[in-house]
Amino acid sequence: MTLIVSLRIPDGLVIAGDSLSSVQTKVGLIADIQSECPLCKGKIDLKEIKMPPFPIPATTSSFAQKLFSFGRKFGIGSFGTGILNKKTIYYHVKELEAIAADQENLNNLTLSNVKDLLLEHFDKEIKKEILDIDRAPDNFYPLGFQVVGYEDGIGTTIEINIGKKSRSQKITGIGCTVSGDGQLVVQMWELGKKDPRRGTNYERFSLQDAIDYAEFLITATAKYQRFTNVIPSVGGEVDIALVTPFGDFNWIRQKELARLLENFQKRG
Repeated sequence: MTLIVSLRIPDGLVIAGDSLSSVQTKVGLIADIQSECPLCKGKIDLKEIKMPPFPIPATTSSFAQKLFSFGRKFGIGSFGTGILNKKTIYYHVKELEAIAADQENLNNLTLSNVKDLLLEHFDKEIKKEILDIDRAPDNFYPLGFQVVGYEDGIGTTIEINIGKKSRSQKITGIGCTVSGDGQLVVQMWELGKKDPRRGTNYERFSLQDAIDYAEFLITATAKYQRFTNVIPSVGGEVDIALVTPFGDFNWIRQKELARLLENFQKRG
């Protein structure tokens, strides 16, 4: 599932994400079931009943890349499925970035342009992957993104949901946006609504405060899940990046291999 966190504070934008991914497989069970006749109340033994298959994690990895740069001015975090049509989301995004660079100057792209590129590309890709998506509920969104950057001088987060009816939402103003498995974060925020003293004062955040807070929300969720009965959806290393109104996208923390690969691409 993942947890992507973005913060909009007076001095800049921070976006962060975890690195845990899981591959699911479907397991079907055959069981003997004892039932009861609704008329005579007699016991009925049902032998070797096939149960509907259900998904369980088959393997996990703590090194998925869910946070990306796009051009020099924008950051993208992905949540939900990590592989689409046999390509990772990282591969898709970087391929899309290369196509955009060939067609026009990446520096001229606006945040809305990037949103439109992602929506168009991944809406097509999800419908290739899930051929019967029209049978899904209208709120079926197996993939999503946060895109952060400045538009008309305003720090902005755009959340994109890809699914049966793909959509986007623009979020501005001082504050924090979480996408993916944000249940624990929402519960913490509820404390602030009940008691303002426990609320988060984003207006006074320095850039370091925002970086630390984003990491806190992700690591707190991962550690909480460790001690529960849920299958972990957040974990691994935390990648963090920063965009300011006066500078480009900058990595604050990045997995070593991802950093090396990015440097190789720049040299190429």
